[in-house]
Amino acid sequence: MAYDAEPGGDPRGPNCPKCNQLILPHQPTTLMHFSDRSSLWHGECARPYWDKLSPLLERLQFPPGS
Repeated sequence: MAYDAEPGGDPRGPNCPKCNQLILPHQPTTLMHFSDRSSLWHGECARPYWDKLSPLLERLQFPPGS
C-alpha cells in the first residue's frame, strides 16, 4: 500500500479487517474486541458476528426459569 511506510498507517483512517476497505468518518462502525486485538469494523461487516452473539448474550443475561 502507499502508506505502509507512514508512522501510524494510512492518514485517511483505519481499514476494516473484514472487507479491507477504508472506514470513512460518516460510515457507521463497530469496535470489535477479540482476545488478542481490538479494531474498528464497518457496521455491516460486523453484523454477522453480532447476529450470532446477540442471542447467546441474551440467554446469559436472562437464564431460563428466571
